Amino acid sequence: MAVNLSSISVDMALSMAIQFEKDAANIYKRVQGMVKNFILKDKLSFLMKEEKRHQKILLELFGKMYPGHSPDKAGRSIAPDLNVHVDEDSTVPDLLEMAMNAEKEAEEFYDELADEVEERGVQEILRYLASMEHGHYFLLKGELDLCRREEQYYSRDEFEFDMVHIGP
Repeated sequence: MAVNLSSISVDMALSMAIQFEKDAANIYKRVQGMVKNFILKDKLSFLMKEEKRHQKILLELFGKMYPGHSPDKAGRSIAPDLNVHVDEDSTVPDLLEMAMNAEKEAEEFYDELADEVEERGVQEILRYLASMEHGHYFLLKGELDLCRREEQYYSRDEFEFDMVHIGP
């Protein structure tokens, strides 16, 4: 885990999580623009919407925990390397692997943060987010495995069905 929760306040941790979700949605949008495969595009669109939904959940949680305050906009993301290593030379598999690592960090972060807060409802929300990030990791892993097995997977517009037998 890249973040030591004992050294930051819960409001700063939530601010960092909000920034992470925003960064993650932007990365998925960028990767989506790099691929032609309609199945992968749909999965990336799903992940982008999920991260935006998580950001909304965290913003609402922050508002309930700290009425009248706003998340620290200067707060760094819980996955600080997410945007740093993205450059023009990054390939789709590179970006998928980075996203997988970020999802893993987010899962661990939410689990650890849930241990730090005392309110049961907040713990449940954070555990829910951790489980969602866990699922995202494995969805990305499946796509990365396909990219590694089939070099053209993410750049193919259509699939070929030459070898498929349909019918009796």
